[in-house]
Amino acid sequence: MQENGTDSSPLENSVNIAAHTAQAAYAVSAAAQGGMAAAGAATGTALAGPLGTVVGALVSSKIFWKIVVGIFLFLFLWMFIIANLIGIILTFLGFADADSFANEAQSAQMSNLRARVELVMEKESYAKEIHALLVGERDRNLQEIQADQAAHYAEHELVVVDEYETKLKRNISHYLAVMLAENCDRGTLDSFLGYENSLGLDMSTNLSSPYDAYFHEAARTYNVPAALLIAMAKVESEFIPNVVSGAGAIGIMQLMPSTAAGLGVSDPYDPYQNIMGGAKYIAQNIEQFRNYSNGLELAIAAYNAGPNAVVEYGYQIPPYKETQDYVKKVLGYVSIQEQRTVPADTGESSETDGEVQRAYEILKEEVEQNLDRLFSWSVTDEKETESVQTIYYTQTENGRMEIEKAIYDQLLAEGGNVWEENQPVQAKRVEYTLALMLNAQPNNSVNGYQYRFVTNEGTFNLIIRVLELMQDGIEALRNGFFSLFRWTDFITGGSGAGDSYFGNIDASGDIITYDTVENCQRRVVYYNQGEEPWGSMPYGTSTIGAAGCGPTSMAIVISTLTGQTVNPQMTCAYSISNGEYVSGVGTAHSFPTNAAHHWGLTCERVGKDRMGYVVQSLKEGKMVVEICEAYTITGSGSGHFIVLTGVTRDGYITIADCASRERTGKVYSVETITSYGRDLAEGAFWIIGK
Repeated sequence: MQENGTDSSPLENSVNIAAHTAQAAYAVSAAAQGGMAAAGAATGTALAGPLGTVVGALVSSKIFWKIVVGIFLFLFLWMFIIANLIGIILTFLGFADADSFANEAQSAQMSNLRARVELVMEKESYAKEIHALLVGERDRNLQEIQADQAAHYAEHELVVVDEYETKLKRNISHYLAVMLAENCDRGTLDSFLGYENSLGLDMSTNLSSPYDAYFHEAARTYNVPAALLIAMAKVESEFIPNVVSGAGAIGIMQLMPSTAAGLGVSDPYDPYQNIMGGAKYIAQNIEQFRNYSNGLELAIAAYNAGPNAVVEYGYQIPPYKETQDYVKKVLGYVSIQEQRTVPADTGESSETDGEVQRAYEILKEEVEQNLDRLFSWSVTDEKETESVQTIYYTQTENGRMEIEKAIYDQLLAEGGNVWEENQPVQAKRVEYTLALMLNAQPNNSVNGYQYRFVTNEGTFNLIIRVLELMQDGIEALRNGFFSLFRWTDFITGGSGAGDSYFGNIDASGDIITYDTVENCQRRVVYYNQGEEPWGSMPYGTSTIGAAGCGPTSMAIVISTLTGQTVNPQMTCAYSISNGEYVSGVGTAHSFPTNAAHHWGLTCERVGKDRMGYVVQSLKEGKMVVEICEAYTITGSGSGHFIVLTGVTRDGYITIADCASRERTGKVYSVETITSYGRDLAEGAFWIIGK
């Protein structure tokens, strides 16, 4: 073909075909969710040409098996291509393997974070506030050191090795960048770095509410404009937290009870939970419709009428007066500008005061949340030493008298009767180290990565964006790769064990479907302790994300077996109230039994010597919580709770790992599961049933 009178290169042709095919696949998969007739129409329109006609006719056919075979064959082949496409793209970009991509991408991320921290610290008032927080915590620890020295080493000379001075102060931007990289979710990092939100739009509003702080936190978490959330809440509820619509929608963002439960909202009347749930829902809609020219309007309409209604009406706002009025009202409260990047040679700053202020607020909040984890102190040396001390004397009528060095020098110059003596002295010395606990490098900077299969809708849509970027050339794609993706999006750390493999498990949603033998639990309610809103919620002196694997695992079991919505926040609250959280350690081993009984379930604890009984229990529809030994399933030095959900026809064990959707998507041999278990006298397995 020709464009502007110039023949396109073979590379450009192949890129255009790949991008067009990706858009077609997206249209088919999205339409399939809305009904088979819509699927046929979308397929024919998207693919066009003879192939489009054939496929469109096939999936529009009334013959059921043709529809099923056609759609599923197409989607299967497409996902197979995508699974291998990541390695192809990385090779095309000049990366030898996943390790080289990971190392360069992680370095690029760290460089961007350091530069952003330095930009924040250039403003004197911001730098002063951040330093005040750090110095205040350092001084508090020094006071503890002085108190300990006075109590236990009063006769010793105090020496303090202060790593605030020797490490943090000298390289503050680097340490704070690592802290952000390790602790912040993707939305917060994007907001800190000033990346455009998922809409690619700047939005503002004149509205305000008592809950603006929640709206801004939700916006950072789910990478949507805060102005959009505020405008939607204005139209939905007038910011009234306890309002209930005639249809039963609840709270500020008017969440239906079933929708709230699916979003992880345990109390829709709670303003914080309700706003976070609403932000998650609109973010999902934006992701689904972002490739359409009217994607914003479609996402807002889907919030009101449901995504299926938008698909059913041909990716247009449904012809419901309520929905059409809703979209107009929401957009009427916001002002929209395309986000722009200022060219480097204009001399104009590409960073607005508002962007730097947002970055400062995120950095300050992160420092405040980690203050008690910044430093630790201990006695690192204690010894007695012998030294030589020079004593100065002068002769008086009453005999010799010890004098100061300055007086000695003066009298010596005047010819006085003075002299000096060297005497051995015993000295006691105690050394404390005020240690900096921030990591110098991100914890996940290790080798041994594998390419990851792309199996969820969000990543699928990102791949489409990659294919679109390929049309702009290799540099655009290379730069876009680092801004579109985290370096961990397509690779997984470490090599997979030889006795585990990917099974037919959908681990991308909140309901996991397992291909297991009859009577096993095949549909399991899944929670991930590190994902919001759970990850940052407090659990004792820690958070659910850091220490809540036990309660989160039990939330999976209880919700699945009882049909109730019992989320990690609820099980953590029960653990705390029942005295089963141990500060600095985690969840007590008595918790699974007590929690099971509290929610009306049976529980039996057995050891690794009864694995046959564990497998048989799974085949009967029971679920099993296992406490894993350190350095096994997670590779970390901490123990970890997982859930065994069933048994495959090949005799492998399926699991739900509340810390990893990836590990949840694998199956494991009985021997591997046994080896993971702790050697405890009372047993490493809790068999739980109705």
